[in-house]
Amino acid sequence: MKLPAPEAFSLDWKPAALEGWSRLVREVRRLGDHAGKGDTFQKITAELLQMSHTRNFHRLPELLKKRVSARALTQLWLDNADFRHQLMSKKLLQTLVTMQQPMLGIMPLHTLITLYFREFDRLDQQEEGLRNELEKVIRGQLDVRLRSQERKPTRDILTVLQGEAPWLLSSDGPKRLVDHVRAENCELAAAFMGFELQGLDSGRYADICRAHYYLETLKHIPVGQYDEVFSELLKPSVCKAPYQGEKRIGHAALEVLIDRCDGDPGENWQNFIMDMAGDPRIASSAANYREWWKPVGEERIEKVRSWLAKEDLRLFLKALEQYSRESGKADLQRMYPARKRFLEGLDKLKLVRRTRLMLGRDAEIAIRKILGSEMKTSYVKLSMPDKAVIYIDCGEFCLIEGSHSFKLWVYLAPPSEKVYSYDVKVLSHQDLTIKVPASYRKRYGEDAPYLGVTHHPTTWQYRVFEFLAENGIALDMETLLDQREYAYYLARFGMPVVKQSKTLPSYKECMDYAGGSKSVENEEEYSCQNGISGPGNDDGFSKLALDILQYLRYRGSSDIQGIADFLKINKADVANTIYRELTRYCVQDNTFRWRISKKAINELREKGLIQ
Repeated sequence: MKLPAPEAFSLDWKPAALEGWSRLVREVRRLGDHAGKGDTFQKITAELLQMSHTRNFHRLPELLKKRVSARALTQLWLDNADFRHQLMSKKLLQTLVTMQQPMLGIMPLHTLITLYFREFDRLDQQEEGLRNELEKVIRGQLDVRLRSQERKPTRDILTVLQGEAPWLLSSDGPKRLVDHVRAENCELAAAFMGFELQGLDSGRYADICRAHYYLETLKHIPVGQYDEVFSELLKPSVCKAPYQGEKRIGHAALEVLIDRCDGDPGENWQNFIMDMAGDPRIASSAANYREWWKPVGEERIEKVRSWLAKEDLRLFLKALEQYSRESGKADLQRMYPARKRFLEGLDKLKLVRRTRLMLGRDAEIAIRKILGSEMKTSYVKLSMPDKAVIYIDCGEFCLIEGSHSFKLWVYLAPPSEKVYSYDVKVLSHQDLTIKVPASYRKRYGEDAPYLGVTHHPTTWQYRVFEFLAENGIALDMETLLDQREYAYYLARFGMPVVKQSKTLPSYKECMDYAGGSKSVENEEEYSCQNGISGPGNDDGFSKLALDILQYLRYRGSSDIQGIADFLKINKADVANTIYRELTRYCVQDNTFRWRISKKAINELREKGLIQ
């Protein structure tokens, strides 16, 4: 029988009745909060607090035998941070369990579970291993309690943590919970409800869950695009939260973004990375480098350093522009566009591998006026107040360019650690114009070619192009000159003739990188002397480049750290050699391991350089 729908009705509660209900709700809440907290509980709580103030604990062992004392102690651990820091330890946890045989009461157990989820990794800040000890205590108490029950227990947080999802109680519990959320395609809040964790979603454990959730978001943001998750991840409580092993959430975020970028990440991503970890172009002994950059690995560090080369160019050009404008000198103003076009052209040609910015006091002030708090880059201080200088590694050649009347120096290899080492803090005019060229000659031989060019308006580019062409290096001049300059250049000088064989200085100071043969995996031996004699060969490879090729041919693939460890040299030397000499022959996979390309293997075999 189909009945008509009931008529809509509403109850008209009088204000006095509603006020009565409110009083009842408040009273029920008060009774709940004070359940199990009678006079004896309050007395023992006061005594425990007195102990923490006076540091007199002679009565504590006797107190801990009482069930009410366990409730008071665990409640103080949960509610009173000062008390917890003074009077919670692994030893006291073990003592409490021993004194409360055969097992803790249900209320202290629930309190310890709440404490675990609320504080989580913060427990280790007051004593190393305290979180793990509390985890073991909770697991042990759950096993004892649930095994002793004759009837099958109803589903609650205890049964979930003991049997259904014991992985929640672990150092990687937050990550595994987020993995579960993704697998089930549900919300984090729903997962907390589903695992009977209601009320525990506002503590440290839940914060770390959300941080892992943010990491997943990073994997799907379009490259270069800003997202609100950035501001969340930059909070110290989030980025310093534990992730896996010794790594933090911030390390994982850096790895996700760096790995997703093949080229320039854009301003938004670069700013986020710099805000979180700072500039990686600092000494490896620096605290910030050890805290944030060392854990993500050398290959990722090199990748970010290559991105920041563009930032260095930008800052250097801003300094040049500022000088040319403020000086009022016509010659500086005339030179600026050509120098700007030349340097930006190198970047467009994707030749810029690494840079090092150097600023005098006045140059630094000028740039900070323009950028304000935006300036995050690391730089070398110059003893020349009004100068700005930049070192640019272009792979096949290196430049040192400066403002004002500073010469443009062109080298065929990295000239000196002074200009690219992150341990160097201050440089002078003598360092850059006398000591660096001397170091270059000492490294590569007195006859090693290099050039110092004065910026004469009509000839300085010609001298650079001709010098590089004479040493086997061709540049796309149309990208480095404007149309008028290019037409003038061709009319006056013609197209430079590029030498067929490239000049590659031999590294005279280098050690015998391999030190003979060395035993590696499977007890097989590898010798860096296979097919190699002397510091280089007729094909223009340095000895280190040939050693790297031989090693990669033998091993198949390796990261830079592995190559450096085997050859017993610095990672920076390996990275420099690969990027300067071997990018035509070697490719890098998405795990940052280098290998010789199939095409290059055949070519190198034909030349007799590898077997």
